[in-house]
Amino acid sequence: MNWIKFFKTLRKYYYLEPAFDKFINEYRKAERLNRHFNCNIDHRTQISFDDLNNLEIGKNVYIGAFSVIYVINENDKKDCKLIIGENTYIGEQNNIRAAGGTIKIGKNCLISQQVSIIGSDHNYKKGINIQDQPWKAENRGVEIGDDVWIGCSVQIMAGVKIGNGAVIAAGSVVTKNIEENTVVAGVPAKFIKHRE
Repeated sequence: MNWIKFFKTLRKYYYLEPAFDKFINEYRKAERLNRHFNCNIDHRTQISFDDLNNLEIGKNVYIGAFSVIYVINENDKKDCKLIIGENTYIGEQNNIRAAGGTIKIGKNCLISQQVSIIGSDHNYKKGINIQDQPWKAENRGVEIGDDVWIGCSVQIMAGVKIGNGAVIAAGSVVTKNIEENTVVAGVPAKFIKHRE
């Protein structure tokens, strides 16, 4: 089925211009990225970036529908990037925010749905409107090693490094570094056992 033709017909009869235009723009952006990086980004994923050079996506990467990916340099910082290694699967409805810090995801990773990976935190000093506060200078970026499995609804906070082969249980909140080949779970995530 030709989806563009279908939506043009809907637009004509139901006056859906704004929704249609947004759908087409996201579809075209995803197709352009898929061709450029030789990957598979679902066209229902919302990707915002200010420079294509801030994206490095390996071959055979899959990014599922309704994910939100944000790679924008703010506050004149030029070191915000998203790097995803080859053969990594990123499920549906994920939230990856590489603003204020670089997020690096290794090769052959499995990231389930509804995971949030946050590249930087805001300051929260007293007496200054919270929305006017800049990114913290420390604890910036996230680094995820190769062959990592991240379960459903995990939250990964800024400044964290996750070692190769780590497994993070569903619903965990990762606030500290995770060693290689370990299984962690909980809020905050704690060591459970070594991967066998």
